[in-house]
Amino acid sequence: MSETVARRRGTSLELGGEELGYILVRETVARRRGTRLQLSERDCVRLAGEELGYILSEYLAECDMRRAFISGFTGSAGTAIVTESAALMWTDGRYYLQATEEMGEGWTLMKEGQGSFISILSNNWRGLAVKAYFIFHPNRHSQLLRADNVLGLPVTPSQGKYLSDNFSEGSHVGVDPNVLSYEEWKIIQNDMKGSGVNLVPIATNLVDLIWEGKPASPSNMVVPLAIKYTGKSCKHKVEEVRSKMAEKGSTLLLVTALDEIAWLLNLRGSDIDYNPVFFSYVLVTQTQVHLFIDESKVTLAVRNHFNEEDLPVNIHAYNKIHSFIIEQIPEQTGKVWISSDGSYSLNSMVPEKIRISEITPIALMKAIKNTVETQGEPQFIGLGT
Repeated sequence: MSETVARRRGTSLELGGEELGYILVRETVARRRGTRLQLSERDCVRLAGEELGYILSEYLAECDMRRAFISGFTGSAGTAIVTESAALMWTDGRYYLQATEEMGEGWTLMKEGQGSFISILSNNWRGLAVKAYFIFHPNRHSQLLRADNVLGLPVTPSQGKYLSDNFSEGSHVGVDPNVLSYEEWKIIQNDMKGSGVNLVPIATNLVDLIWEGKPASPSNMVVPLAIKYTGKSCKHKVEEVRSKMAEKGSTLLLVTALDEIAWLLNLRGSDIDYNPVFFSYVLVTQTQVHLFIDESKVTLAVRNHFNEEDLPVNIHAYNKIHSFIIEQIPEQTGKVWISSDGSYSLNSMVPEKIRISEITPIALMKAIKNTVETQGEPQFIGLGT
């Protein structure tokens, strides 16, 4: 976004008092965007970890690039934490230079992994130094787990550790539960354990509140992929999935990964540049398949595709996924399978005692190519083919 556009904003967002989790960006950064924020000391917010967006994918449509909008950093991996007095960006070694060049005034780069034992081993000469240190100091193995004891490098704190160290007991960290995976949520929560600092889900993404001219969500048509490219009908794939579900005692599988949905249903889309996927969710039971999608994307060709492959699919509005899950949970006689890579919002709706948080069977099935797929790879580019 150009500075000219930024200067035209002038939005005012007043936050404070006992509003939990409502802070967006510190005052100096806010002025750069032409936005005035009034923030309480108790508030802070974490923005789009791993640049996940609402679809929890490494690659995003423009409408989901919230982290890039607020910070200027466009790398595919990064986490922004914004408080009343600081704006920080965690990213890995691939993006140190890019983040430094792209981020706006007032942002601090947090070099993710710096000072960790793993990061040292990732560099050849440092790895040799560590190995040598093991040989000559065999009794100091535990100290080697802290890289600063070896090379004197500063250790970048994890996001949870930073929040624990910089906020007092009773402080609240606001998180949009749709943009953070369940796995990431638990990691941060564990890092803050005992500190009295709490993660708090917020109903509205704060970046969206000030993003004037935010790009619309893509509305590109979904297209079916012929069996001559897939080698297996979607009905056959669903039957295999149901078999794997039965082995785990699962009566409902919630699929959130876009590439898995595209592969399972033999469909392709173009909602994200250079990725043949489409915004959607899928629920699979032992008797039904439910597809949640913008219904305007579902053409007659797609409906005919399901008929031809003999797979009845119930189509629902994309934004009905949460209410539908609420209705379905009480009806389940078995476990609900949802990957922990899915959003905290969806995972937390399923009681832990009936939840399977493992990688989905689709991810494993998709990794094993059939004959048609292996033969078609040189000629055809697509997910799972």
